[in-house]
Formats: sequence, structure tokens, C-alpha cells
Amino acid sequence: MPYVIGLDVGGTFTDCVVIDHDGEVVADKAFTTPANTALGMVAAIENASNTLRKPLDRLLQETHTLALGTTILTNLLIKRGGAKVALLTTKGHEDATLIGRVIAKTEGLPEGEKLDILAWGKPEPLVPKSLIKPITERMDYKGKVIVPIEPMDVERAVRELTEAGVEALAVCFLWSFMNPSHEQRAKEIIARISPDLFIALSSDVAPVIGEYERALTTVMNGYLGPVAVKEKEAIRGTFAAKGFHRPILVMQSNGGVIWDEEIPLRPVNILASGPVGGVMEAAKVGELLNFPNVIATDMGGTSFDVGLVVGAEPRLANSALYERFRLHAPVVEVMSIGAGGGSLAWVDPMTRTLHVGPNSAGSNPGPVCYMRGGNEPTVTDADVVLNRISPENFFSGRQRLDRDRALKAIEEKIVSPLGLDAIRAAKGIIDIVDARMADLIRKLTVERGLDPRDFVLLSYGGAGPTHVGAYGREIGVRLALVSPYSPVFSALGIASSDIVRHYAKSEPMQPPFDGSEIERVFQGLETKALDDLQRSGVRDGYTLNRSVSMRFRYQVHEIQVPVPTALSSSQEVDQLLEEFVDLYEQAFGRETALKEAGIEMLTFHVASRLRAVQAMLKKFPPAGPDPQNALTGHREVYWEDSFLDTPVFDQRRLAPGNQIAGPAIIEAPNTTVPIHPGQRASIDEYLNIAIEL
Repeated sequence: MPYVIGLDVGGTFTDCVVIDHDGEVVADKAFTTPANTALGMVAAIENASNTLRKPLDRLLQETHTLALGTTILTNLLIKRGGAKVALLTTKGHEDATLIGRVIAKTEGLPEGEKLDILAWGKPEPLVPKSLIKPITERMDYKGKVIVPIEPMDVERAVRELTEAGVEALAVCFLWSFMNPSHEQRAKEIIARISPDLFIALSSDVAPVIGEYERALTTVMNGYLGPVAVKEKEAIRGTFAAKGFHRPILVMQSNGGVIWDEEIPLRPVNILASGPVGGVMEAAKVGELLNFPNVIATDMGGTSFDVGLVVGAEPRLANSALYERFRLHAPVVEVMSIGAGGGSLAWVDPMTRTLHVGPNSAGSNPGPVCYMRGGNEPTVTDADVVLNRISPENFFSGRQRLDRDRALKAIEEKIVSPLGLDAIRAAKGIIDIVDARMADLIRKLTVERGLDPRDFVLLSYGGAGPTHVGAYGREIGVRLALVSPYSPVFSALGIASSDIVRHYAKSEPMQPPFDGSEIERVFQGLETKALDDLQRSGVRDGYTLNRSVSMRFRYQVHEIQVPVPTALSSSQEVDQLLEEFVDLYEQAFGRETALKEAGIEMLTFHVASRLRAVQAMLKKFPPAGPDPQNALTGHREVYWEDSFLDTPVFDQRRLAPGNQIAGPAIIEAPNTTVPIHPGQRASIDEYLNIAIEL
């Protein structure tokens, strides 16, 4: 019996789903092990194997596909733990990454700091000026050689950088996306002189227009590359020792998975791999339930991630911001803040105000109530103090929580400096984190002209369902959904994601557009895609999708427009231009398009897609509105301003058609769903909890 396993490595928990050949899903999780993430992965799979009553080694032997999403490289970037990387660039342009664009001074800063000119400043560069070396060479904007590359410059630079202890070398020459020959020649020289160096070429990593972002992306690839290689080998070695010898698939930021052996070539493509899995699954659930517009929200132990599905399609972008660095990489748009169950609550001694996050207790030591050495109160501690989370049933009963310790920590760290009542202090912690999450959702919706009332809110992650009743109500959404697989929702999305490769090339074009020239660029990209598919042994079952990034002349905002067929006539080109205008006005508002400015085509994209095994979500027969069969008892829960006697239901015993009026608590194996006073929950035919807010 072939199995598919999906893993999502988070800051606190590693989530696991196992899908069998009938589409049945078994889910579980384990604590993340930061020192060696593969150990947490194995522990999560072992927990799931126990549910299947199948030994771990046998389950792995019978597993056809193992796919994972991880924040390993993201955390590495945050901690500045990457390789020592240097940059070779066109002579005279050595300071491009140091100068940056005007927006580099504020991009990535919190909104409050963007308004404070004293807080402005460029991020600390990944490559200091001493490790940036000029190379004599020059192409023009059409890719014609103006100055041939000087091999002696490359040789001299490589020897100096090797002596300086550099582990990786990024190469980014002007206009190399039009003609990569100089970068390729530099790679040959580097490999001959120092074969152990990790090499990243901009013409391979990001062959697109925009010198600053292209250089940053190439540098980031070099910065992460050596670590990605070591991490891949460590994970493979751990699983091989347990009996799994197949290639491992890794979730990419673009919404598809790829074989792990390809990750070291472009590690920047997996920086957002974990959160993206949830957005992709949200799109599938939305399609299944006939909700084309979905706000996908993931609250784990460390962060709160939000993505949008609009018109049944996840929102895509050609660039992403990581730690104040703008990179050229195809990505399902996800915005994150440090707001999770493990987010620390603290009091600013200067202003005597209460804050929550962005720092987190993570899995080690974790919240105070975990009894693993933590002494700083967290969001989870506040939930436990308010009795919204049961100390006995957390983590399927495997982790008993200590409410008294959580209460004491809040008293010492929050009540003492502020003079609040402990229960009100805990409620304040919850209110602050809920408000921060609602604000992030508004940034992706209201601030972009989208009405949250036109969306359904899908909440997942271990802590998301615990808070969705509050942050969903605050943004005005009418309906929130909690999947029966919400604690491992991203892992489910990762397990059933298609294998996707993305190819891009910038070749700026202005009207009048020549359909044959456009076709030439697309065919070149498709040739690369087909060659890679054949090298992977794929002969059929794939699709190739075209798109092109366009903008109005002299603007900076680009829109990626799908290209359904070959543009063989002027009418088809005109239809493409009209589609661009429509998408532009969807993004920026009606009547914002300035057609008389003229339209440019900048970057051409081709994505190859190979369909994956899909988890078949089962339908269950209706059982009527009465939920009493799932009632397990009552407990006092603090809601808005007092404790109320609150019924508690077991999610595993709820059936389609059951109706629950708030206040109520629904307890699932790895999460808790509070139904606030005035709200009503119902169970649909797929066992989703639908909450009318």
C-alpha cells in the first residue's frame, strides 16, 4: 500500500499527515527539534504510524512520496547564520547592493517606524564592501558584448576571496539575463581555481530585469546554498537510517514541490515553503465548498501567516520581502508577523504598556505552562489561564499544562509592573494578539480595496482555531471555517501539492508588439522546462503554463498576466493587453489604469506542473442539529468580562448538521475552538466547523 507523507516544520511543532491510496488521512505532530530538525520529523511520523498501528520502518518502506515544508532557511536568515558569501559584479557597479533603492531605507520596517525618520536605515548587507570585487566586462541592453570579460580579474578575485575564507560566490553582471556568456565564463574560472566554492549566477537564479533585486537574490542564494546542501544531506541521512531511500520533495514558495536534489541550486525558492502549503490547501478547500474567495490564516506557535485566494486562485507575486531584502522569486503571497501561541507578553518599562511578540518561546523552552523551563508568559499561557485551553487535553493529552505556573508568570511579569488583575491581564494579552492579527488581515484586504465580507475566513495551525472567533469578528468576516485537519493543514497542502518548476526571462518589449518575438521567448523557456522534465524521467502527465509580467510605462508596479495560447495574431495580443488592464484595476481599483501611458512587457514566465496524489476529503451523512452526543462536560471559561459556565464538546464526535450556540468550547486532538457568546457553529458534510461570526 503506497503512502504519501507531508511534513511542515514549524517553530514549535512539526506537523505530519499520512495519506493512503484511498485518500484517507491520518494526522499527528511532534515538538520541533531545532538542533536537528530531522529528529522532530521522524518523531511526528512515528506518532502517526502509531495511529496506523504500523511500525515506523515499515511505514517508511511503503511510502512512495515524502514531502516537507520548512522554515529552516528563514530562521537561518533571521539569525544571520548563512555562509560567508562574496560578490563578483561589473566594474563600476560594486556599490549597487550597498546603495540600494530609495525604499530600502524603510522596506520591511514596522508601520510605526516607517513614519519615524530617525528609525530609517538600510539593512546590514549580506556582503560587506570588502568582499565585493569588480570584474572588467560589459554587455549592452540587448546582450551585445561591449567589453569582453577579463579572466585575470576573475582569477585574482577568486584567490583573494578564498584566502579570506569565503564559502560561496555570487556572480551578477549587468544585462546578463540578455546574454549569460560572461557569467558562465566566470563560473568556469571559479570552478577551476576553487572547486569547493558554492557558485550562484544571476543568469541561473534570477534572469530578470532589476539590477538591485537580481543581485540581492543571487547573493541570498549563495548565502543559503552551502547550508541548504548540508541540511539536505542531514535529512536524507536520517531518513535513510530509518529505511526511506527515495528522493524527498520540498515545498517551494511558488506553491509547488520539487525534488530535494534541486534545492541547493535555488534555495531562495523555499524560504516561504511552510506557510505556502496552507494557502494552496485553502484554495482546494474553497473550490470544494464553492468559496472562490478565501482568507487563509495560519497561527502556529511562532508566527501568524496570511494569504489570499481570489477567484479560486492563490495570489502570486514575482518578488518577496525577507528580512528587509527584496528578492526576485516567484511566490504565493504570504504576509507574516510574530504572533503565535508562543509569542511572549512583555511590558515596556519606559511606557508601562503591554506588548505581545514578536519574540517567541518556540518549542524550547516553550510557554511557561509547558513546564519545560520557560519563565516568560505567552499567548498560550493566557489562553490556559482563561480556561479556553484545557490543561488536560492539550496536544492530544500528551503534554499536560500547568495553569498555576502560567498564572504566576503573568502575575510576576505583567500584573506586578502594571497593577492589573491577573485575569484581566491575561485577557489583555489575548486582545492584543487578536488585534495584531486582524490588522495584518486588513493590510491584505481593506488596504488593497478588497472587502473582507466578500471572503470566507479559513483558520488553521495549532493556535489559529483558538483565536479565529475574535480576529474574524474584528475584521467583519461573516463566516469562519475550521478544518478537521486544521492543526496540520499546511502539511496536508504540502503532501498533495503538484511538482512545479518555474522559468523566467526578462526581455523588455514595447508596442507595437511582435507576436513572433513573444513566441520566441516563450518557446525558449518551454524548451528548458521540457529538458528538465525529461531529465527527471517525466514523459507525460504535465502541463506548461505561460504568463508575462507587464506594466504601464514609467511605473514600477507589475502585473503577471496568464497567456493561454500562442499569440499568433494582433487580435490575440490586443486581448492580452485588455486582460492586463482588467487585472491592474482589480489590484489597484477601478479607473486607475492609464492606457495612454503605454504598456510594456518585461518578464516572460513558464511553469511546468506535474499533478500529485490528492487527499480525498470524505463526506459524512447528516445526523441532525443536536450535538449532545459530543458533549463531554462543562467548565468555567472567561469570555469578555467574566467567567461563564461553558459546555465542552469533543470534535471527533460531532457530526454533519450539528449546531452549537456560543458560548461553547470544541476540543480537537491538537487544537481548541472557542465559540464566543453570540456566535453559532455548525458542522458541514466534510466535518468542517463553520462559525457564523
